[in-house]
Amino acid sequence: MSTTMTDRWGVPVQGATPDGIAALDDAVESLLALAGDPIGQAEAAVAAAPDMALGQIYRAYLALYGSTADGVAQAAKLLASLDADTSPGTSLQGREALHLRAARAWTAGDLTAATRALERALIMNPRDALALKVAQDLYFFLGSRLDLRDVAARVLRSWPEGQPGWGYVQGIYAFGLEENADYRQAENRATAALTANPRDVRPVHALAHVYEMEGRQREGSAFLSATSPDWQRSYFAVHNWWHRALYHLELGEIKETIALYDRSIRARRSTEWLDIIDASALLWRLALYGADVSGRAAELAADIEPLMDTAPVYIFNDWHAVMAFGLAGWTQRADQVMAENMKLTAPTNRHAAAQAGLALLAGFRAYAAGHPEQAIDRLIDIRQTANAVGGSHAQRDVIDLTLIAAAARAGDAGLVRALGDERTARKPTAANATQYLIAANGG
Repeated sequence: MSTTMTDRWGVPVQGATPDGIAALDDAVESLLALAGDPIGQAEAAVAAAPDMALGQIYRAYLALYGSTADGVAQAAKLLASLDADTSPGTSLQGREALHLRAARAWTAGDLTAATRALERALIMNPRDALALKVAQDLYFFLGSRLDLRDVAARVLRSWPEGQPGWGYVQGIYAFGLEENADYRQAENRATAALTANPRDVRPVHALAHVYEMEGRQREGSAFLSATSPDWQRSYFAVHNWWHRALYHLELGEIKETIALYDRSIRARRSTEWLDIIDASALLWRLALYGADVSGRAAELAADIEPLMDTAPVYIFNDWHAVMAFGLAGWTQRADQVMAENMKLTAPTNRHAAAQAGLALLAGFRAYAAGHPEQAIDRLIDIRQTANAVGGSHAQRDVIDLTLIAAAARAGDAGLVRALGDERTARKPTAANATQYLIAANGG
């Protein structure tokens, strides 16, 4: 028999059974910690409580996280039978209705509408852990820096220390603080979250970003190495290894960076976009620093190829596909990706493309094809709007690196000097790496 029960964090769940809500709580906690088996736990939740709509919605969220056309279709199918009517006497009201609205908006490619529904859910129940996690992730996809922080700030008081979930919220908040350059508070919050739960991968990730942005490469590398036993089995592990690779790259340790790519980032030829993005971005950076990655790029491009048979879902993914195709010399395939992104219809993706995405595709395509002047023309004016495509500061830093390399290849000494001085003023520890980058590209 199903009924309304409360979850692990005290928020009501309609249609629940004891086994169903326990499995759903485990699934949500796995998503919060970036670890465990959220898909398997979600399946168990739905099997144990078929009338628990939030279980079906959660499964749809997981399908959408993959940012593929197949995932969108799967989510639409899962949501099709659920009732979004919030009037009295209907099956879904309150929290479930708002989550359903969010999931349907995400399925339709309107991430702003999805966050709006999730914010309403958080006003209704500030301890709605699922709404908080999904909302911050959507703000990440949207490149909405302030909301990335403030979605957690708005509910902090409802998550007092000592109550279940406190550490997870600290880790979520820490990442938002880091993306807003509040590095000291981010470090303090992330450290506290790790003290509460050493297996929570979110604060590890937040600290990795702090070390990256502050140029504390040796400290960051040592930290990730020391904590790796707690997160190396996480589905987020490849991304943490990617952060460690960035430290070595900026230290000029090219061989160690390549070893991390082979040993930890691409040891398993995953076709999840989460992993492919890291692989593409690292190979692109290695190429900028003069490494020969053509063989690895060809292998990666072959892994990406089957993912490109459907209409674009998220231009951030397609940008990284263009990187891999460009490095592999697949110029025609890169052109096809660009052409497909000229025909976008989903609101969020269309906006991102107009703001910066199409320029990024064209700029990186031009650089890979040996046209640095064209790359500069495409990239120089969109740095301030590039957040529209999503991602973190660390991920979008590849734009500045590519511009410096393009300026050096084009022989534009004035632009090289300006961009290099800008970079080292912002991050003094990057001075040697910047000079290495310039030299590697003939500057």
